Amino acid sequence: MAYFVIKHIGPDGSFQAKPIEALTREEAISRSGLQSRNIQSVEVDHLGAIKAALTEKRLPLTEQVLSLVTIASKLESGKTPGRAISEAVDLKKLGLTQSDLSACERPSDYLKAMRFDDTAILLADAGEKSGNLSDSLKRAATVLRDRMKTQKEFAKPMKTAALNFVVGISAGIGFPIFGGSMLREFIYKQKFPITPTSLSHLLMWLENFYMTYWPVMVAILVAAFIFRTKVWDSCRRWPVFRLFDDRLRCKRGLEFVQTYQLLTASGFTTPQVLRFMLERSKGRQRALYEDALERNKEGRELGLVFESDEWPQIIQQNLKGFEQQQVDGRSRILSNLSEALTEMFIQYSEKIAGAMSRGAMAVLISSILLFALGFYVPMMTMRMSM
Repeated sequence: MAYFVIKHIGPDGSFQAKPIEALTREEAISRSGLQSRNIQSVEVDHLGAIKAALTEKRLPLTEQVLSLVTIASKLESGKTPGRAISEAVDLKKLGLTQSDLSACERPSDYLKAMRFDDTAILLADAGEKSGNLSDSLKRAATVLRDRMKTQKEFAKPMKTAALNFVVGISAGIGFPIFGGSMLREFIYKQKFPITPTSLSHLLMWLENFYMTYWPVMVAILVAAFIFRTKVWDSCRRWPVFRLFDDRLRCKRGLEFVQTYQLLTASGFTTPQVLRFMLERSKGRQRALYEDALERNKEGRELGLVFESDEWPQIIQQNLKGFEQQQVDGRSRILSNLSEALTEMFIQYSEKIAGAMSRGAMAVLISSILLFALGFYVPMMTMRMSM
């Protein structure tokens, strides 16, 4: 999505600017909730993503869940949606005032202005149209709560792997820099009677390499980040990297299946679900949903919509003939598919964690041995000879 700045006439008659995230200018105007006669201009904000990350306040998912349940409770007690939402959410935490909500008419407009999760906004819209707003908000709270639990479960092995990786890399760089610099100081400046071993020379060579070429290594990392799409396309099927690619495809498929099951149960059609996933996607994933939406418009069945190497093959296999199933049959297919993708995702995460941990441990042990044999052994030999 892009960021737009809408300049408009505020309630007090002054000119104001309102940032909006949307696909097009027309969508930005629609999402703003402003009347067209009050809008002066709509311009693309090229730094909008950076500004939003630094200044835009959002409620954590835990607080969003609590707010949605509270809103549902207030609705059941007879309060209007606008009043229930205003009373349940602390506007100060979001940097908002009541005037910022003055243009909101529907419950989904309020949640958009308060920057709630997209799924909650969509379910609120569906709930209002079906006349079951309270139940829809409770369902949204349940979805967000389950998502947090799932994310925590998925993140456990990757956090351990990341920690081991950082420790291993730090040891692989830190030990040579410290040991090599000390050896260089003792041998060439202090003139100590040290007889360096081949590992001592390797230690000093690594220290010289790190200290001399670190700008080049930083430049390579920066260039790799800038051209990350091309770099990833080149190495995604290499050993180890293949695990990351397979995990990414499983995650992509799992997100779609879970969202599709949730939204279709709330009355949304397949094109609407694909459009929703398109709007919340970026980069390569956005292009994939654009392609899926085009295939759906061509009249292809759901299984053929995802006929691509970018999606897990199990999705294509299980969704063939999906439209011919009854409601209960579709629900069972999606539930089984979600469970299978979840298990695959966990397995890939564990494999990645194991591979990274083994690699980090190998680097750590090698660094310790290099430091011990290249630094301490020559130092001990010098003491014995003195």
